Amino acid sequence: MTNRQWGRLTLALLVSTLLFIVGMVVLIDPFEVYHKATAFIPPIASGTQSYSNAGIAKSYDYDSIIIGSSMTENFRPSQLNALLGGKFVKLCINGGTSFNNKQMMDIAFGTHDVKRVLYGLDISALCFFYTSPKAEMPTYLYDDDVFNDVQYWFNQSVLARYIPRCLKTLGQSDPDQIDTMYSWGEDFAYGKDAVLRDTVFSTAEVRQSPLADHPVLSQQFMLNIEHNFIPYIESHPDTEFIFFFPPYSLMQWYSFYQQGSLHDNLMQKQAVVERLLAYDNVKLYDFQTRLEWILNLDHYVDYEHYGAHINDAIAEMIANDQWRVTSTDQVRESTRVLIDYVDRLRAHGAWPDSFDALL
Repeated sequence: MTNRQWGRLTLALLVSTLLFIVGMVVLIDPFEVYHKATAFIPPIASGTQSYSNAGIAKSYDYDSIIIGSSMTENFRPSQLNALLGGKFVKLCINGGTSFNNKQMMDIAFGTHDVKRVLYGLDISALCFFYTSPKAEMPTYLYDDDVFNDVQYWFNQSVLARYIPRCLKTLGQSDPDQIDTMYSWGEDFAYGKDAVLRDTVFSTAEVRQSPLADHPVLSQQFMLNIEHNFIPYIESHPDTEFIFFFPPYSLMQWYSFYQQGSLHDNLMQKQAVVERLLAYDNVKLYDFQTRLEWILNLDHYVDYEHYGAHINDAIAEMIANDQWRVTSTDQVRESTRVLIDYVDRLRAHGAWPDSFDALL
């Protein structure tokens, strides 16, 4: 064999190997970027969320989306389908900012006719700069440039871990995966002992810094609203946007007080409500003063995170149009109630056995 023949053979083998790898990744497509899985159970889990969401957003059949943080991960699309109509999928980003949620809405609206958006509003997610992600996304899976998918085709984890995992479930299916994906409700301990672990109570008064002390933070907050919310609401007047404030436990508001940010966060919340209520295609719900939830730590795994049964109840209440906000006066009353209960808890100096002790 001549050197030229050897070179041609080597090149042909190299190209064939590369084409085989690309073909295998595209055909199996563990993260469903090119087509929805039908012959195996896709590896959708919290650890793969930013990758799995790209395929879900592109390849699944849906007309409604769930957007938000871990506060939204325990929703069941099948329940929402039955209660609200349509076909829901989860596009949640655990710990994401409003920019991360914008990335998900970009791809959803760019590939589907989205009729309804259920969006969990975490005030803390709006404190980041409006173009800053908290959860880094593999943007090459979210755009339309097929050439930068080389990072997917030759990804070591895809080749060595996720394709073999898919092949192990060949011929199997999981019809419940649309509901169970990203859900964590059964993975943690609930109750007072779990929530108050390492908590130190204090009766000392902490100065609450007003918005005037944070002009840059306030500006960033409103930039998030104007750039990551409003363009979608205005560009899609036929889409119904359902925003809700998640019911954190009272301990989360007490923690805000200890940090000196309680009044700041509540004033920011009022600003969001005032801005969103201007649109006819927006519905807004506030569950943050539902006392039977926020005063009962049996519903929580930590200060913020509530069980899946709360997500089910929220879905029911939205379907029945309960706890809807139609004026800023309602939010002012909610603010008053939260501050009042934080003050009572602070004065008591410990989590009470019964909240009758705080009355």
